[in-house]
Amino acid sequence: MRWVRSGSVRVRSRSVGSVGSVGSVGSVEIRGEPLDLSSCDALEVVLKSLRFDFINLQVARLEESGAASLLDMILFYESTTHLDMSDSSSMGASSWRALAHLIKQVGVCEAVDVCNVPVVDFPSRSLSKALLTSRLTVLHLHNAQLSGMPLYTLVGALRTNTALKELHLTNNHLNGSQDALHLGDLLRYNSTLHTVQLSSNAVAGQPLVRQLSPAGEAGKGRAPGGPWGEAG
Repeated sequence: MRWVRSGSVRVRSRSVGSVGSVGSVGSVEIRGEPLDLSSCDALEVVLKSLRFDFINLQVARLEESGAASLLDMILFYESTTHLDMSDSSSMGASSWRALAHLIKQVGVCEAVDVCNVPVVDFPSRSLSKALLTSRLTVLHLHNAQLSGMPLYTLVGALRTNTALKELHLTNNHLNGSQDALHLGDLLRYNSTLHTVQLSSNAVAGQPLVRQLSPAGEAGKGRAPGGPWGEAG
């Protein structure tokens, strides 16, 4: 693990390459000054030179203009296979548009985490629209206030999504009535998802929902005679 300074921003990486030459690294955490537009311009040399298994922006103090610019760079340079935007409470409309564009156009990135951030109203609609055609395979939306209309909007997009394999929805206050029905619709029409994580939700104890496993595993997956198994 080492620190690389790019402008006013420190980048901590577990590296098997070096900045300035094309290579790859295991993971990176971006720390330092608030990430405004000028800070992100300084990071471009890192993002275009290396491809990361994991970019962790949880610890970055993202500003609106900086977040949108950074996401555009990550998409353009195909900088990572796993992006974590959790705890980014300052994300505004331009940041959500940039994230949705990344998710929709993504080629290299396989997993995105947006946890501890309200995914309601515009963020919910923007994310759901991107997921209609996204090739993302893993999505973490823990503690994203998804109960009700946000979940309904998300399910509407994922019903026809053919790429996503894991959907993690821990601690979203999902209930055993309407939310359970929405989730039932999701797995009734989506044949690609093999894991739906619902722990710390009221819905997790309902007989219609469970954490799914690949259907090929004995005794697991979708229950015979219906799309749901018992809560596990």
